[in-house]
Amino acid sequence: MSGSEKAKKLWGSLKGVVIAFAIVFLIVGGLWAYSGVWPPLVVIESGSMQHSDTRSYIGVIDTGDLVILKQQDATSVRTYLESVDDGYSTYGELGDVVIYRPFGSYDRTPIIHRALCRVVYNASGGGFDVPALASLLPEQQRWEVKGGESAWYDIHGTLVLYDVGYNDAEVRINFTVMLSNFANAHLTPHGGFITLGDNNHGIIDQSSMSSVCWRPVKDEWLNGVARGELPWFGLIKLYVSGQASQVSIPQNSQTNLIISLGLIIGIPIAIDAISIVLESKGISVGAWFRKKLGMPPKQPKKVEEPEPDPPPKKGSAKDEGKGASKGSQPKEGSKKSSSSQKPKGKGGNKGKGSS
Repeated sequence: MSGSEKAKKLWGSLKGVVIAFAIVFLIVGGLWAYSGVWPPLVVIESGSMQHSDTRSYIGVIDTGDLVILKQQDATSVRTYLESVDDGYSTYGELGDVVIYRPFGSYDRTPIIHRALCRVVYNASGGGFDVPALASLLPEQQRWEVKGGESAWYDIHGTLVLYDVGYNDAEVRINFTVMLSNFANAHLTPHGGFITLGDNNHGIIDQSSMSSVCWRPVKDEWLNGVARGELPWFGLIKLYVSGQASQVSIPQNSQTNLIISLGLIIGIPIAIDAISIVLESKGISVGAWFRKKLGMPPKQPKKVEEPEPDPPPKKGSAKDEGKGASKGSQPKEGSKKSSSSQKPKGKGGNKGKGSS
C-alpha cells in the first residue's frame, strides 16, 4: 500500500471525528460570539423560576434547562413594572430575566431571577424612589405604600404590589427593614434592581425572609440577561454531579430528555439501516431521496478520455531505428562468400548418381 493510499485510509477513519469536533466548535463559538460572556450557557439548578411545581413548559425557565446568557448594558434591562404598559415579556412573564452575582461576589452561585423594578436611593429624603410607579396610579389598585404616603418617591415604609406574575402574587418591598440593614452593616444605602423568582410566591430576593441578597442588585453585579433556552439538557449535568437528588425535577422534563436523546441517537442509526436495505436491493439512496423530493436525477459525471499520442516526426528515434535495421543487413559481398561455401553443381550431381 502506497503512502497516499495510507493517508486516504487514515483520513477516512478520522473524517467523522474531525467533522464532529468542527460542528461542536462552530456551535460553541457561535454561542460565545452571540453571548459575549463565558460560559454562554447556565444550568438551572432550582425551581424558583418554574410556573408549576410538577410540570415544565417550553418557554418557561424550569429545573434542568440550559439558558443562553447575553451580555447587556444594565440601563437597557426592562423590569416587570416598566413592562406593564406595553406588555413586553420574556419566559412567560413581563420584563427581563437577569443573572447576577449576590453582593457582587464571584465565590457565590449566580442567581437567575426576574427584574421586578429598579429603585433609586433618595439621598435628600433618606428613602427610595421607584420611578416605574409614576405611570401606575394607586387608583388602579396595582400598588400602595404601607406606613407612609402612597407616592412613588422617597418611600420609607413598605411598598405593596398586587397581582404580580402568573400566580397573581402579592409582593412586599420593606424599605424600612432595608434601610435598617444598611445602617447595621455600616454601609451607605444604594439603589439597584429588586429581583424575584417567578415561583417564589412574592418573596423577593431582598426580603428579610430570603437569604439570597438583601441589598438591591447593582448594575456591575449583573452577568447578563437570559435570552433563549435549551430545555431539559441541563439535567445531564445535574445527574452527573449528583444534584438531581437534591432538587425537585418535573417528571415530564425527565421523559422529554430521554425521548430527545433517543431521537438524537436513533435517527442516524435508522438512516444507516435504511441505506443498507435499499442498497442491498440495488436502490441508490441518493436517487431515492431525490425522487421523493421531486428533484431531477443526478447527471453522471463525464469521463474524460486521454488524448492520443501525436504522430512521430521525421528523424525521430523510430525512424532512426528502422534505418539501423536496414543497415544491419549483409552486403552483396557477404552473400557471395556464403554461397561459395556450397558445393558446385557438377560435383553434386555426380555424387547423387553414384549412389
